Amino acid sequence: MRYILGLASQLAEGGEDGDNESDNESDNDEEEEDEDNEDTDGDDDDKDGSQDEGEEEDDKEDHSSAQFTFRPHRGTRLELSEALFQLSMMFWTYQSQDGVMASSTIIHFTAVMGVHRSSLAYRDAYNSTPDLAALIWVGRLFFLEYSLPLHSYDTLVYVWPARRTYPSQPERLEAIRAKYMLRGCHSPLSELVELKAFGKSIIKQEGPRGNLTWALDGRSFTIGDDKVVRLSEFCATYQAAIAQVRELVAEMMLGWEPTVDLSTIRDDLTCRQPGWCFLDKPENNLAGTYKAMARRAWSSSFRGQALAKAGHWLPGPCLAYLGAGVELTAMGFSASHVTAGLPGRGTETTSIRFRNTKLAIRNVFICEGRVIVIISYNKARASNNHAFYVVRYLPDDLDSSMFLYLAYIRPFLDFLANQLELPQYHSNEFLFPDPKHKKRHLTSTQATAALRSLTQDLQTPWTISLYRQAAIAIAKRHISDLIKKRNFYYPSDASTPVRMIAAGVGHHPRTLLKDYAIDRALPAWLQPELLEMYRQLSTLWQSWNQQYYEEYCLAGGSHVVKDGDAVDDSAERGRCLADAAAPDPGWRNKRPASPSSSEMARKKRKGLNISSSSSGYLTPEAAATEPPKGFIYNAEYQILICVTCESIIHPGRRSFYQHLNRKHRLMGPACKAYMERLSILQLRPLKELAVPRGKVAAIPGLRVHKAFRCNVCPYFTTRWAKILDHISTHKLGVSLQIAWEMGKMGKCYVQTFSSAKGLIVYFEATPLPSPAC
Repeated sequence: MRYILGLASQLAEGGEDGDNESDNESDNDEEEEDEDNEDTDGDDDDKDGSQDEGEEEDDKEDHSSAQFTFRPHRGTRLELSEALFQLSMMFWTYQSQDGVMASSTIIHFTAVMGVHRSSLAYRDAYNSTPDLAALIWVGRLFFLEYSLPLHSYDTLVYVWPARRTYPSQPERLEAIRAKYMLRGCHSPLSELVELKAFGKSIIKQEGPRGNLTWALDGRSFTIGDDKVVRLSEFCATYQAAIAQVRELVAEMMLGWEPTVDLSTIRDDLTCRQPGWCFLDKPENNLAGTYKAMARRAWSSSFRGQALAKAGHWLPGPCLAYLGAGVELTAMGFSASHVTAGLPGRGTETTSIRFRNTKLAIRNVFICEGRVIVIISYNKARASNNHAFYVVRYLPDDLDSSMFLYLAYIRPFLDFLANQLELPQYHSNEFLFPDPKHKKRHLTSTQATAALRSLTQDLQTPWTISLYRQAAIAIAKRHISDLIKKRNFYYPSDASTPVRMIAAGVGHHPRTLLKDYAIDRALPAWLQPELLEMYRQLSTLWQSWNQQYYEEYCLAGGSHVVKDGDAVDDSAERGRCLADAAAPDPGWRNKRPASPSSSEMARKKRKGLNISSSSSGYLTPEAAATEPPKGFIYNAEYQILICVTCESIIHPGRRSFYQHLNRKHRLMGPACKAYMERLSILQLRPLKELAVPRGKVAAIPGLRVHKAFRCNVCPYFTTRWAKILDHISTHKLGVSLQIAWEMGKMGKCYVQTFSSAKGLIVYFEATPLPSPAC
């Protein structure tokens, strides 16, 4: 132990220049990134922490997958790593002489894990067994390296040989397994296996723990301790997901609205030819759609900029179009995951293919005028090797947009990528490719980020697992008659038609369904009976979402936000995402009595006039006193502040669009109307803004941060660790505590014009007095 501590102290003191320099560079990069993000609130950090960690893990996996050679550490770092591994194996290979494992360090550590950190009470078996399983998994990895190391351990007192020195590696592994890893061998790993088995027996007696609590009114429920899901938010998100995809697809079609009749599209659900999909079928006439898109794009503009000029494609607008395609990928995943039916697992829904490969058939098909997603993978197949198909039907409002994306937009994206020589934008067989262009398809972490982006305005932003729990809870409570025949391949009712026909031909119903009159146009285990069941399931799910949305969201009216008032009530903020997109506070939608009235409400919303003047335009002077609703125009600095976000919006139509569309989900005419109002303001670019010197009054509407100030030089930071590191650079010759008492640093309030990376410049501000209650 002293040897390990000595090596660690050498590294801390800068024992090796080469390793330490690289480590310091990475540390500095992390510190700079933290400094750039230090304007975020603590609650947001806690909320997004798991997501950020998952993204970092994905980046590490991508980086490691690109390097196939293992490069061990050198020098002191190598000695420390080998010494730590030796110490770990001393713990794992401990064997008690009397058979009592209580003296084992790992078993003692396991006992400590079984106690609550705050209440000091014993944890129940349901919450303890996952930790035991994780520890067992780690122990097995240690024993694998202990048995057959890739490289020899040369820095130890006794050199540990590499795997190639053993005459028979299987015999070596079996010897270690029989001595330390089997039940009854009196080793820590064996004791952990016994504890896990004992915990499972207790779980079977007590049953699983509940994780969901419904509200008394039945309109919301809580998952876990604090994850609140409201049914109005749930159904409004359903509608918003479809609206976002349709809006972006219409924008990327460049004003072209080709006639889409999915009932005329022919597809083959059993074709396994590699690289084939319904787009390649000659009867569909979809082979050259990218040419039609290219001809239209040659004379069209995208977001106010021409895509081509003087016979050449313009890189800037074309890159913006490619970026919109990446954005559409995330939106398409969120929309299909939320609307297609009861959700699947993240690993199933992110790896959906729309083209066949050599190893697997595709998942996206056109069947009877509907876009369907067929997934045969499930957790049970890994153990029983039985295929089990799950079919999800996209809603009518979404399947036409997804068809346009696959048939027109995606081929044109490939064409643009070829013209600009950007191979990273080339598509593959997956429906949702990786937006970072590192992996072949969307990862579970990126899928969770897309779902969080869709629900970022809700009280509890969704994750893949949270949405799956919520959807199942709603289905069990509100859609009790999802399906009356639970399994078409095992009918139990005597009056079931399949059972009656089977009796007439002298067969068991299961034999009739899997061996006789099998439709060749469908997979063997996905015959019309089961396909009809899944169609009913998706239809019931989509109908319930639409009905609840019309009853409790549209009929309930939109939430009115007054000028300069920030919405703090999470219940009202998440009442209805679609209503929040309507900026006219005087409009209240009534409950539609028929689809025609719903269409009239949609047209009425599209015709909103958000301007307070009769002409629809304001001069900059009038905008300073009567700004657009939800925004503050500061005439002194000539900046525009969003009241809800408490941040500055940079000038420019592109910046306006990104803020209104991505932050506040404004789309279509409502978004354009806001952009027209904001474009007439005289806004100063960020580079021309003069940072106030000295202490000034806080700018109204701009977020005020609690910070620390250096009284030796003009330095501000919101992190305590940063100010301590900064004071140390002045070499005052006193301790940090004395420097604090001497007034060399202190607390203050600051603001910044930008929270973007590399653009944070704090200035001290005096907070405005709180309004009287």
